[in-house]
Amino acid sequence: MELLINAAFELVRVHSPDDISIRQIASLAKVHHRFIAEWFGGKAQLLLIVHSRNAETILGLTSTVNSMKTPQVILVITQQIQLSLWLMRNGIEFPDLGSAFPSLPAAIHNLEVNRGIPPNDARIIGSIYGAILLSNVIVNPFIKDAPTTDELFEYVSKIIPQVLPKKR
Repeated sequence: MELLINAAFELVRVHSPDDISIRQIASLAKVHHRFIAEWFGGKAQLLLIVHSRNAETILGLTSTVNSMKTPQVILVITQQIQLSLWLMRNGIEFPDLGSAFPSLPAAIHNLEVNRGIPPNDARIIGSIYGAILLSNVIVNPFIKDAPTTDELFEYVSKIIPQVLPKKR
């Protein structure tokens, strides 16, 4: 089972879930593809395990506000969002927003702890950043001159401090 999970994890890091077949996963794991259905119930359930384990990685990567803006972290979070969206399109339901998009609660927590932003404001700001990232994941592949996620984050980061209430 671990061989299949690790193989799926490796493939998801470089390919869209739509472009990955169960035969590719099994081939990389050096096991027969029937084991995916037998052990996991199908590709979606296997990729849900990959999603869950990657969520733990994201929580570790997003331990500080500053690290969340690095290109490497943005790439990992973008890949996680792509996987989340694929899972939703393939019948997987998440219990809450944080389970589907694990970087969101981490971002909100970091805004509170590291930037001293009140919880409700942190929730709203974190949701704004999350919406930007989500929209870029969905739209950017189809728009030639769309701004990059880095450009949008930089712009929003300049605006947000101006609209935040002063600390009490």
